[in-house]
Amino acid sequence: MTQQQQEELNRFFVHVFNQIMALEEAALRDVGAKDLSVKELHVLEAVGDLTAEGRNTMTQIADALSIRVSTLTTAVNTLVRKGYLKRGGEPGDRRIIRVTLTPRGQEADRVHEAFHIKMVQDASAGLSDDALDVLFQSLHQLEDFFMEMSRRGRDSAGREGHTTDEPQTEETQD
Repeated sequence: MTQQQQEELNRFFVHVFNQIMALEEAALRDVGAKDLSVKELHVLEAVGDLTAEGRNTMTQIADALSIRVSTLTTAVNTLVRKGYLKRGGEPGDRRIIRVTLTPRGQEADRVHEAFHIKMVQDASAGLSDDALDVLFQSLHQLEDFFMEMSRRGRDSAGREGHTTDEPQTEETQD
């Protein structure tokens, strides 16, 4: 890859990431969810998705978001206070904390999902099936790359004494 291609790819990543974040923030404002950040919205999305799968414990949600449980705890506390999430124990095992969406959280998640559906439809509207196949192949390669980079980052953080796999129960982390 040439230096110019590297610079162009970097500009693309930065620009697209920032544009998507700005569009999500605008969509939140448009539907009156002014008290939510995009990061909080992504927590709601993960909780909604994982609840449907029965995997909505603090540890499972943190893993899905590739964040520490302590970071998630801060976000969950804020979202509970704002009325978007509720937290409850697991019958028979008080150490397990389950997090679920409130009706307000479900509505915010629904609006966010609709935003993403429209974004995908609009972005792909003029592409042929062949172009979509090439795009998907490229995006899968990028996803694999970023997943590997994320894994390496977590591994190196663990070697530096900042482990993401702290041996605590969910109750002590909440």
